[in-house]
Amino acid sequence: MKRKNLFLSVLIGAVFLFQTGCGNGSEESSAENLAGDAAVFDTEEEDIVMTEAEKENSALEGDRQDQEKEAGEEEEAGEAKEEIQGESGKEAGSEIDESTPKEVPQLPETGAKLADFVPEGWELLDSVELDFNEDDIKDYVGVLQWAQIDRDRSWWTNQDYPRQKYPRILFAIRSDGVEKYRLDFQDINLIYAWDEGGVFGDPYLPLTAEGASFTTHTYGGSAWRWSEDCTYVYREETWWLALSEKTYGYYEYTTDHEKNDWESGVGIRKKRSSEPGDIGSYESANGEELEPVECDVEYKVSLDEPMTLEQAGKRGPIAGERVSDWEVEKIVLAEGVELSEDRIELPGEAFIRYCDENCALYTFGFDTDTGRREDYLAMYCWQDKSLFVLAGGETAIEVPKIYDGKIYYTSDIVEHVKYKTMEDGTEQIAEEEAVVGVKLNRMDLDGSGKETIFEYRYQEAAQEIMESRMPHLGLSYEISGGEIVAQVRLGNEPHPFYRMKTDGSRQEKIGQMPK
Repeated sequence: MKRKNLFLSVLIGAVFLFQTGCGNGSEESSAENLAGDAAVFDTEEEDIVMTEAEKENSALEGDRQDQEKEAGEEEEAGEAKEEIQGESGKEAGSEIDESTPKEVPQLPETGAKLADFVPEGWELLDSVELDFNEDDIKDYVGVLQWAQIDRDRSWWTNQDYPRQKYPRILFAIRSDGVEKYRLDFQDINLIYAWDEGGVFGDPYLPLTAEGASFTTHTYGGSAWRWSEDCTYVYREETWWLALSEKTYGYYEYTTDHEKNDWESGVGIRKKRSSEPGDIGSYESANGEELEPVECDVEYKVSLDEPMTLEQAGKRGPIAGERVSDWEVEKIVLAEGVELSEDRIELPGEAFIRYCDENCALYTFGFDTDTGRREDYLAMYCWQDKSLFVLAGGETAIEVPKIYDGKIYYTSDIVEHVKYKTMEDGTEQIAEEEAVVGVKLNRMDLDGSGKETIFEYRYQEAAQEIMESRMPHLGLSYEISGGEIVAQVRLGNEPHPFYRMKTDGSRQEKIGQMPK
């Protein structure tokens, strides 16, 4: 959106109320105060123009996005998924860049048969029969896709080929009397498109159904592969996510296994090393007869309340890829954030790091004139189309999430270090600015109340002169059932896992990978 009537207002002693719809729960999302000084930019339906340098920085930022999966070797898993989801397809024969997803058609409310719910220009990819409303008449769950996909083109052979025009539609119809059906739901956030599976190809696998439930199946990647299976059950006229199971690994060597059973309220996590040596030993030891290998870390988590099908879709990893309208009507800088409006990256130009039914979170950044990198955390609220820049000036703001009315995110601890190195056969002392630790932070939804709840520092960095260079440090975490499980990534060294309460209290080490 190009700016119109852009003005900077300083609200002194005033209170800015967040509109309902920014948060993760009715109490938190109804009225959050943005107190103190705040910068507010008004925009309308024209684009804020980014400089070429900013576009380049934005692209670089997208390339270095962190994980979607957030434990084990989740950084690699996330980067693989971002690569898969960032690649694109294009409407066959079109001269127009269709990289922005289009709004899908609204399916008919009623029909006499399954085919009556297939819009013109679309085709039925898959369907299963079940009787979820228990009236002894078969119902259907199906998947629709745009019929004009050029399947002879693929993202790995056409790198400049933009994403296909339409996402796939998951839908269900229920019987409403003899020879009459009614649309039960349609959703675009739960089924991957044909070009989102990586080199392996279309990640879609056929639906399965049993009783009043159905399951979606996905499998994609390349040498490193991932899978997702999600079961939805119909109860009290609502579809609920009852069971999900995800894996990531090298061919049949699973490094990350996650299973969530909302019927029991228990989630199981299994992690094992993905170092090449470990995988090589596994393959050579087992040959074609692959046998189970003991996991390095295995633990349980308490799950939060079950999600509806709609909530599961809007909180899923591809929800941000499905948004066709990122109109921004107002931009607000939280107290303490100093940033000129021409530096603000809009959500339609960014990689979305977190989505739910109320808002989306993303990060953006750039190199300053001094060569220092600055990252910023932004929140876009669906209901009032407001954009809030909540934190900034720190290096490498990553993995933002909303939980119980708080925004969580990670950041780096950067310091100058000295280390020994060899140059022309002679030992030298080098000095550089490096990441010596990682932090998990949280704040209120208005950007206030920032605090660090977990910090890890690499012990050798405290030495006056280190024996070698700093390893790459990173931090991933999961929040569920009022607890956090965090994994510190330490290059090729063992990765420790810690469990704690959401405020950082009662921290304990629960294992490391490899053991």
